[in-house]
Amino acid sequence: MKISLKWLQDYVDVTEFFQNPDVLAEALTRGGLEVEEITNRAKDFHHVVVGHILEKDKHPNADKLSLCRVSTGEGVVHQIVCGAQNHKTGDRVIVALPGAVLPGNFAIKKAAVRGVDSAGMLCSLKELGLAKESDGIAILPADAPVGKPYAEYAGYDDITFELKVTPNRADCLSHFGLAREVACLFGKELKSPVVEPKTSSGSTKKEIALEVKAFDMCPRYTGRYIKGVKVGPSPSWLVKRLESVGMNSINNIVDVTNYVMMELGQPLHAFNSADIGGKKIIVDKAVKGEKFTTLDGTDITLTGEELTIRDANRPVCLAGVVGGKNSGVSEATTNVFLEAAYFLPMSARKTSRSHGIDTDSGYRFSRGVDPDGALRGLNRATQLILQVAGGEAFGDPHDFYPNPVKKAKVSIDIQTVSDRLGYEAEELKFVDFMKRLGCQVEKSGNGFSVLPPTFRFDLEQDMDLVEEYARLNGYEHIPEALPEFKEMPSAHDKAFMLNRTTSELVRAEGFQQAFNFAFVGSKAEKAFLGSLESLKAAGLTASAKEIRLMNPLNEEMDVMRTSLSFGLFKNMNYNFHAGNMAGRLFEIGNAFSIKEDGGYLENSRLAMIAWGRSENLWTKSLETPLVFELKATVEVLLKSLNIGSYTWVMPANKAEVPGFLHQGQFAQLLVEGKKVGFIGTLHPVLLDDNKIRVPAALAELDLDQLYKGQPRPYRIQSISKFQVVERDFAFVMPKSLKVGDVLKDIRKAGAPLLVNVDVFDLYEGEKMEADKKSVAIRIWLQDKNATLQDAQINETTGKVLESLKKNFNLSVR
Repeated sequence: MKISLKWLQDYVDVTEFFQNPDVLAEALTRGGLEVEEITNRAKDFHHVVVGHILEKDKHPNADKLSLCRVSTGEGVVHQIVCGAQNHKTGDRVIVALPGAVLPGNFAIKKAAVRGVDSAGMLCSLKELGLAKESDGIAILPADAPVGKPYAEYAGYDDITFELKVTPNRADCLSHFGLAREVACLFGKELKSPVVEPKTSSGSTKKEIALEVKAFDMCPRYTGRYIKGVKVGPSPSWLVKRLESVGMNSINNIVDVTNYVMMELGQPLHAFNSADIGGKKIIVDKAVKGEKFTTLDGTDITLTGEELTIRDANRPVCLAGVVGGKNSGVSEATTNVFLEAAYFLPMSARKTSRSHGIDTDSGYRFSRGVDPDGALRGLNRATQLILQVAGGEAFGDPHDFYPNPVKKAKVSIDIQTVSDRLGYEAEELKFVDFMKRLGCQVEKSGNGFSVLPPTFRFDLEQDMDLVEEYARLNGYEHIPEALPEFKEMPSAHDKAFMLNRTTSELVRAEGFQQAFNFAFVGSKAEKAFLGSLESLKAAGLTASAKEIRLMNPLNEEMDVMRTSLSFGLFKNMNYNFHAGNMAGRLFEIGNAFSIKEDGGYLENSRLAMIAWGRSENLWTKSLETPLVFELKATVEVLLKSLNIGSYTWVMPANKAEVPGFLHQGQFAQLLVEGKKVGFIGTLHPVLLDDNKIRVPAALAELDLDQLYKGQPRPYRIQSISKFQVVERDFAFVMPKSLKVGDVLKDIRKAGAPLLVNVDVFDLYEGEKMEADKKSVAIRIWLQDKNATLQDAQINETTGKVLESLKKNFNLSVR
């Protein structure tokens, strides 16, 4: 929010800060109102002054140029060449002297123009950045003081602050509100604007009727009828005030409502009374499905949850957010109905978010407007409208306020303040601070009873008052002291430590960590995941029901994610189209679903995605599917968790394969007999639809299941000093036979001498039948206590071959 120091000066003396605004900025920041930027507009007009043309002659060497002698102060005369012709001797003009830098980084220097020295420039408003078009140099009134800096003369010598106001300090979203804060911080006198509108004997209630139906969302509504206004441009003082805080002038009526909002923090709206059907204002909820067109011409469909200001036939305003085009003030308007109200913050915030409408009015109502300030804001706006647009303000205004908002008293004693801040608080200073804040303070026993003002929504309990004392007295007074360490520090959260270990391991495998929102768009996620039954079959969700948000930010964040896979796919899609042709990403996060009994389920997941292969001069692209990279990383993780009993399973039922994955390159992971996730190659049709021209693979695991039983104990054994014996076998087997089942059988039959078994060759070629494959397997045998004898070796290998013959009908090739 922008604040003008010249505007602030109307309510509190800030003269001392014009020369050193950093002092005020530092005090406000220490007080909780961060100043993000300070702009001194006078610097834009440095070396630009009011001049007086003493003499105008023709340029001796150019017919289209004039040569002027210009005074910029007593005894100071400059010779300036000018290309414009709309000036004459005796005119007051704007002069940019050498050293000035005009918009566009145009520096003014002494120069020779067609052989004649020129020491400056006569300026147009366009050249100063104050107008889009200009017919010539600007001619000032005859009484413009010669030599005076133009910024000071034209009112552009203002300093503005860009403030970052926290949501709990809505009372500072105006110049008077900030003046109140400055008065508190510096102990200065606060000057309130004089509000005395002149009203006639006419009755507002007879001209425009009022009915507040949704009084639970609109506790207070005020309104006044003003007759015979003349809509037109605003006077320069009003335009400059609004421009100083970044607002554009529209017309005098609308400008007044904006002025009062920036002055007192009370948003207002002016209706063209001729457009109010039935001469009646109704405050009620919208009708579901009805259409509404905002002042800027945006068409929206109402849901029925919005609070609206209506006439007898239709909505004319979204309460607290934006007015309607069907009742806005225009040049033809002669009579207006002016409203100022207090709407519940929740109502304005919900309407603003659901329709994506951001306005200054909605910003303030969403954070909270002082309910006791509505009538004051109405009267102030009435006073200014009469001043800039004329007309007759009717008396007997509407003021619907059946249940005035009342703040509860807060009990506190000075010892509480001292105990919480760690230093001795002063009773007199505490009372002074509270009164400066607008609180009513009464002595109550050994403490005080404090009644906060209605504009301070954040003062509700004793700790809020302690914080105000600390803020106004200065946080630097709070002493620094380390607490006594009497207890052992609490242990790190087990899940956190496991997640960190997992993250470090996966990063060591070449993956980079991604962080995505837990909110996703339901349509997009459903289109990607398809049926959630396939995820459930892989052991990833307890239910196929998603959790919908009651008040989503937008349709792309309307449900809680049921899987991490969709987020990583979007990451890959974005990266690939940004030029990253190969990448490895992983994410550790939570997925959410609804249980069968209606409760909520939240469990931790690990998801990984790989796409493309990095190639350089020394490496060539491999033919191995990327899914095996993920498989290797998962197995490294399982090994680090000391999980030895796991199996990869390719389901026979194709319905268990997610639609976004390849049917033939998919496997579920079973750990100790329970499914904990899947790996697979992304479906080529999906990649093609998204114009991803490299292979990609994805994995997702349930970390809650993997972490069960952690830490698993490690069995530490000494290295045997006896030699290992290797034996190699080649078997011809059907292609449909899973080698993993064969290895499992070998481990069982070869115990206890078998220490390892692995595949070292696979052959499928012309010398092999079409449905057969040759698999070469190596086994390692070892006795921990003695040297193996031939009889032991033959006995063990015999058991292995016999078991393979019996269970799979396999013979050595």
